[in-house]
Amino acid sequence: MKQFIKVFLLAILLLLVMIYGDVRTGFLDVSHWDLLMALFGLGNPTLEMTVLDFRLVRIILALLIGVGLGLAGAVFQTISRNDLASPSILGVNAGAGLGVILLVYFLNSDTALSMWALALVALVGGLATAGLIYRLAYHKGQVLNPQALILTGIAIAAGIHAIQMLLIVRLDPNKFHVVNTWIIGSIANNSWAHVALLAPVVIILGFLLWARYMDLNILNLADETAIGLGLSINRARFVYLFLAVILATMCVAVGGNIAFVGLIAPHIARRLVGTNHVYSLPITALAGAILLVGADWFGRSVLAPDEILIGIVVAMIGAPYFLYILAKTKA
Repeated sequence: MKQFIKVFLLAILLLLVMIYGDVRTGFLDVSHWDLLMALFGLGNPTLEMTVLDFRLVRIILALLIGVGLGLAGAVFQTISRNDLASPSILGVNAGAGLGVILLVYFLNSDTALSMWALALVALVGGLATAGLIYRLAYHKGQVLNPQALILTGIAIAAGIHAIQMLLIVRLDPNKFHVVNTWIIGSIANNSWAHVALLAPVVIILGFLLWARYMDLNILNLADETAIGLGLSINRARFVYLFLAVILATMCVAVGGNIAFVGLIAPHIARRLVGTNHVYSLPITALAGAILLVGADWFGRSVLAPDEILIGIVVAMIGAPYFLYILAKTKA
């Protein structure tokens, strides 16, 4: 408990520092006083628009997406009992991406993409992919094999990526730019409407998963032990898989195909506070938020005035960390 409180407070402090640094980064120099004035609606219109409608929106979206992807990854790793599992590796991101690419492919070039349409097709694509993976990995009358779930997800993801490539090469330049930016991952050019769409999903499902931490703890145990404790293994895995897919696909719909967050954040949390989900889930959420807000800050400042898309920054961090986890798992 003491370790959790210490880590929790340090993570909150680090997140606040990153938020403060990120909100002051950009073309327009914002002093400490100007920032306070803008936050309380007392600044000039240009300053308020810059701070509130451009910078603060993307920071809150980075925070929400980091929390959502981190928690989704924690659930995937618990269900599969594998540290290498995540929404991107298991094919959920790929399914959501295929839905978005199909939407762009069949729309007219001059038709603006609706936020709600993107969210809907991403959710349908992610759920359909997760349902297919679950159905192929599950054998009637048997307990779902976590390893079969992972291998099936990897195979389905590979097939979906092939379909995506076939569609992408047939896109016109304007559509290709939209799809390419989304595939890499970006939170630029979003609005408070995106925050209003994503925030309830992340907050409600996040608290729901934390409230059911005991089920997740039991799912971490051997199947025989979990059954002996009275948990319906297949039903629990299906329900929590469903919740994690909703979390992941809604984050993907808003921020694009940002990978590795769902892999890194739960792993960091377990190293810091252990495997008990009552402690690891809050730290996972904070780790995901810190990773995404920090990536946004880095991407906007390192090559200023140019910007590195947030998905590229996360990949630069996540790929080496994935190799580290893989090497440690083999050892």
